[in-house]
Amino acid sequence: MQQASNPLSKAHQKQHMKQAFLARARERKAADAAVENIPEVLRRFLPKLGERQVHLFPVALVCSLLLFMTGGLSSFMPLGEAISHAFIMGTYPAEEADVLAAERAYCEMEKELEDELDHYEARHPGCDEYNVKAQEIWHDPYALCAIISAYLGGEEWTIDSAYPVMERYFKLQYVLTEKITTETRYRTEQRVGQQLVTDPKTGAQRWESYTYEVEVPYTYRICDVKLENKNLSHQPVYSMSREKMGLYALYMSTLGNMPDLFAGKPHASQLKDPLLYDVPEEYKQADPQFGKLIEEAEKYLGFPYVWGGSSPDTSFDCSGFVSYVFTNSGVYNTGRLGATGLYGICQKITADEARPGDLIFFEGTMGEDVGGITHVGLYVGDNMMIHCGNPITYADLTRSYWQQHFYGFGRIPYDP
Repeated sequence: MQQASNPLSKAHQKQHMKQAFLARARERKAADAAVENIPEVLRRFLPKLGERQVHLFPVALVCSLLLFMTGGLSSFMPLGEAISHAFIMGTYPAEEADVLAAERAYCEMEKELEDELDHYEARHPGCDEYNVKAQEIWHDPYALCAIISAYLGGEEWTIDSAYPVMERYFKLQYVLTEKITTETRYRTEQRVGQQLVTDPKTGAQRWESYTYEVEVPYTYRICDVKLENKNLSHQPVYSMSREKMGLYALYMSTLGNMPDLFAGKPHASQLKDPLLYDVPEEYKQADPQFGKLIEEAEKYLGFPYVWGGSSPDTSFDCSGFVSYVFTNSGVYNTGRLGATGLYGICQKITADEARPGDLIFFEGTMGEDVGGITHVGLYVGDNMMIHCGNPITYADLTRSYWQQHFYGFGRIPYDP
């Protein structure tokens, strides 16, 4: 793929793509109507895709992701051809039968793990006490297929070539540890002794048995078993190159163009169009720095949530998104900080003091086991924020979910 050599042309093309992307999002056409609008160059690939439903919103999103991943599509490439490239790249490079087989195989591995935990004492004898503490066994099937596709570099795969990848990531996701400790304990035992007894009438003596109790020390063995679920979708950041993380983001943004394949299955991701919101122009004019933040943040509406992601070519997590927006808008160089780190550099303010451009922090959004600040968004005024949920979107802060998890506001010390 040829790279654009003219930075102005590249910037113009990115803006053109973004406008097309947002236009499609607002139209929200039905799938059949969407297919009618696909360029002829893309229709050639539809027979291979069978009955898969085509969603133009993620296709347009993948176009945007491709621009960042490749340094910009060729300025001579027609938009229709760019969309066809995006659609193909966002599709799992595997037959549907192999995708389903991979999910079944991973589920079978999880069942074997659960069975191992249920029968741990019988299969690992030798201890007096067994304590098994296990986190819930689950995974997102779309994350699994995106990981396989990205790890194999976007090359076509089958269940046979995918199985070693699944074994690798199963070990990364599920960490089973065993710890055996010993204690010296005491138990009461009965012993038999002999004692000399004198007959009170005759004075004759004889030996007679009797029982008595003693405290006997022994070694008590305790087996503590712990299973941690490291969350499959968190593993790419620890195990993939930046390029492969970008591919993972592409597949998660489209769900491999198989969005209905695992519909209704617990923990399966869903395609969601981002909520679009028009920030009042007077807010941007009142604070030009805030205007820069919004201009930068809105470039990535619809990008998928990727744990550890911190740039457009890998997509973002919540703190990676906020850090990137502040740094690349030129407003304030935060570096790459987590949500707690961002809170640490903020001036703490009350809700009444909050203004557009402040940060809003939340707790408890990652489950009861994770304490402290777990989420951050950019406040845009009027009880709205833009944040990296799944996908990057605007959100209404009056919803009960955000009210229940609210932690506090913070202000990064930039000059308005």
